[in-house]
Amino acid sequence: GAGSRNRTRDLLITNQLLYQLSYAGPDICVPDRIAPLRRLRKAGAKIGLPATTEPLLFATIQRFRSLMEIAYHVGAYGSGMDRLIRTLLRNRDELWRAGVEVPSPRRYRGVYGEAMVALKGGPASAEMQEMLLDAVMVSDDAARVVLSQAAFIGQPKRAVTPTGVYPTAHHRMTGLSNLFPQSPVEFFVSILHPARHVQDLVSQMKGDYAAVMEDIDPRQLRWAPMFQRMLGAVPDRRIVAWAEEDLPFTWPEVLRAVAGVTAAMPLQDEDAILSDLLSPEALEQLNAEIAEQPELSVNGRRDLVEQALAQAEPAKLEADIDLPGWSQDLIDELSEIYAADLAEIAALSGVEFISA
Repeated sequence: GAGSRNRTRDLLITNQLLYQLSYAGPDICVPDRIAPLRRLRKAGAKIGLPATTEPLLFATIQRFRSLMEIAYHVGAYGSGMDRLIRTLLRNRDELWRAGVEVPSPRRYRGVYGEAMVALKGGPASAEMQEMLLDAVMVSDDAARVVLSQAAFIGQPKRAVTPTGVYPTAHHRMTGLSNLFPQSPVEFFVSILHPARHVQDLVSQMKGDYAAVMEDIDPRQLRWAPMFQRMLGAVPDRRIVAWAEEDLPFTWPEVLRAVAGVTAAMPLQDEDAILSDLLSPEALEQLNAEIAEQPELSVNGRRDLVEQALAQAEPAKLEADIDLPGWSQDLIDELSEIYAADLAEIAALSGVEFISA
């Protein structure tokens, strides 16, 4: 309708104006890290724009920014979060050209948590949204920004309680969502076997097992209730999940889902997970087999991966668990609970589960 055309036209004008103000020449160009409003104010003064245009320019920028996709990768501890964001950072230039900004987590560590505390979970003002984006972004033209921190859904010492894992994650997701209330917000949640999760948390707590578990029955550590609480807290937001154990099969799909790009876009380190599990010769052979079949489907590629992993060293496909009082029987029991948990999560309406 006419309203849509007006919005589109406004956005096109905004993009063109920002481009002109950024690239028109040395008299106008200013450092990228200067906030857009300050950039516009400085540029406007140089080219003679009246001060009364500033509110209109700010409102137009806000309208453009409100359409930006915010992708939060929120956890969990021990699920390979660092590897995912490092891989996306290695593809930063290609993603930037596709309109995806991937800032280093160091640039915003603590910033978003402090904003949520200040707002008490409420919606951020336009000015605060602009400040939060300026803290992480280099380009004003990005259509998507990827933010990744395990602390987004809780600290290690509060990750496990008698009521389950990450009992306040849904509240924190509400707060994160409200930092950009008008924007499309997506949450990406990686989970893993309870034994591996607890072992990583104990490591985060410098080996203090009691500080993590506090006499909690490990059988209580189920993921599905956490997702149910998340769905109740942010029902209008996209939630995507996967199991860390499936990453040898699902890594390319996970990378692209978080980045928000299509399967056709080439990315570096698509075989980063497999390179840890296969010998260089086996990995080279697998990649050659995949390259020979340009029309290979996702399931077809996963079949080839399964065949390759069948020849891998068993030790590379297993994780050693060393936790006080844990037996193989308990771990086997937790494996059964975990498998049922994954099936329940995959069946939840509102959760997109990337399964192998």
